[in-house]
Amino acid sequence: MKEYPSLEIKISGHTDNQGDPALNLKLSQDRVNEVKKYLSSHGINSGRITTEGFGGSKPIASNDQEETRAKNRRVEFTITKK
Repeated sequence: MKEYPSLEIKISGHTDNQGDPALNLKLSQDRVNEVKKYLSSHGINSGRITTEGFGGSKPIASNDQEETRAKNRRVEFTITKK
């Protein structure tokens, strides 16, 4: 992002479906906030970064087994402006 000063991103946080959905939503938001904080601490303007936590609402794999649930615990980056 330092090499592309007009680039803006959205960071999306996700969890598996285990536990309280409200807590999972908070966990996913906490995760993306930490990533944003890390990038900001390394010289990236935080105004170029938006965040959203989705909890377990957008799985990419089955939540039936631990091996596949692990794939749902993730942070994704999307370029929103080049």
